[in-house]
Amino acid sequence: MSFIDINNMSFGLAVQRGLVNNFSAQGIFGYNPDISSTFETISSVGGIYVYPTASSTAVATSSNTASDNTGTVLVSGLDANYDQVSEIISIGGSASTTSFLRVFSARMVTANTGDANVGNITITVDSKTVAYIPATYGASLSANYTIPRNYKGFIMSAYAGVSKQKELTAKIMTKQIANGNVWNTIGFQTTFSVPVYQEFVVPIQVNEKVDIEMRALTDATTSVSGGFTLILEKVVQS
Repeated sequence: MSFIDINNMSFGLAVQRGLVNNFSAQGIFGYNPDISSTFETISSVGGIYVYPTASSTAVATSSNTASDNTGTVLVSGLDANYDQVSEIISIGGSASTTSFLRVFSARMVTANTGDANVGNITITVDSKTVAYIPATYGASLSANYTIPRNYKGFIMSAYAGVSKQKELTAKIMTKQIANGNVWNTIGFQTTFSVPVYQEFVVPIQVNEKVDIEMRALTDATTSVSGGFTLILEKVVQS
């Protein structure tokens, strides 16, 4: 009998504790303050998230340079080979030395003023806004992720919520680079006012180099939150 069985430990907790070889986990969450009758990505970036078409260095800037410049941000994503990369860069400083093709998170590491970002922090790659940290939040809020090379992803659960008594439609979408960059809907939920949460008894499998994001629309302008949990399996060992 395994250690997990003996201790009645959930698979997710065992993965997070590093007890399951070649498996890791990601919790992806996002927030969009201005969603209405047109689908938008659940992301603080706003609108439909736009992905870089070429790998490039990352730059961090603030809407409040006096308060935020020289603070630092950890940018995490994938390089041109879809391998995982990250780098700490300075707000208002030089571009990263790492080139990113995808960025799925950015978080404050050190603040120049106080204990969070005073202004809004924008991370750009390939002249596109790939991450946005609203003032005081300390981290980007974006429900999108890309499966790294040599990995498989398994979506274990998803959720979405709306801040007002409005109709909400939310969907999980994937885009494979091998199928002409077409977005496919792989999960769909509707609700009125109350949040929705779904655990997938049969997890949704997503292959390497596939973009995943959550999109939503409402019947009147309101804020929407949402996210999903993801188990990663390394299928090719280095």
